[in-house]
Amino acid sequence: MSNLLQRIITALLGVGIIITAIVYSGLTFALLFLAIMLLTLREFYGLAKDSGSQPFVYWGMFFSAVLFGLSYGVLSGNLASQWLWLLPPILLFCFLFPLYKLQQVHPINCLAVTLLGIIYVAVPMTCLLAVGFHHGSYDYGIVIGLLFAQWSNDTGGYIAGRTLGRTKLFEKVSPKKTWEGTIGGAVLAFGIVYIISLYFDSLGTWEWMGLTLIVVIFGSFGDLVESLFKRTFAIKDSGSSIPGHGGFLDRFDGLILALPFATTYVMLIS
Repeated sequence: MSNLLQRIITALLGVGIIITAIVYSGLTFALLFLAIMLLTLREFYGLAKDSGSQPFVYWGMFFSAVLFGLSYGVLSGNLASQWLWLLPPILLFCFLFPLYKLQQVHPINCLAVTLLGIIYVAVPMTCLLAVGFHHGSYDYGIVIGLLFAQWSNDTGGYIAGRTLGRTKLFEKVSPKKTWEGTIGGAVLAFGIVYIISLYFDSLGTWEWMGLTLIVVIFGSFGDLVESLFKRTFAIKDSGSSIPGHGGFLDRFDGLILALPFATTYVMLIS
């Protein structure tokens, strides 16, 4: 099977599973992205370990799961907001760990990389919950639009970059990224989201276009940020969990950086 065919089949299966979970219920939406978040975070910590760092993997994944779970409970109305006060002491508890890592060369580095994983992966993924429950009850319309904006941006960028790409976008970080690919991704994203806006009235047409612009800009930067990590760690892919697509970090890098900006936009306009 060719790599392109493998990419297409995997993408179709992945999109089908994600959309089904999002549409079925708020709980299945949350459970799916909890799993995606933890798998992505595990890959990030794996990259850090390969580079010589020793993050507190189990604690980082535990705190991220608590952050996501409590946020879901509060946003869905199943928990009182007071439960969020558990987060600061649990977070600061990890500052005790370096005391027991004094035999390691850089115990503080272990702590810093652990917290970086939470900030880089867990916090953005938790923001997606706020988009899904932004009116106090579950509404999957904006979630679907946001995801299709990112997927279209990636797909259009890949196709345009391979067929038309000439002018380098950020060669020092990602030699294959081009302006032609970036423009192609933006064009496809705006086109797809415009069609979505005809069927989902969660946002007005121009509000949908504003959301798409944010996803295109920061999703593209997210791809570059992950390329910077991979260049620093001297690897090609973050993993091989998704056939034809590398790892979860490779597949969700753009979404990770775009989510905090997109969530803030949605909260301010609706």
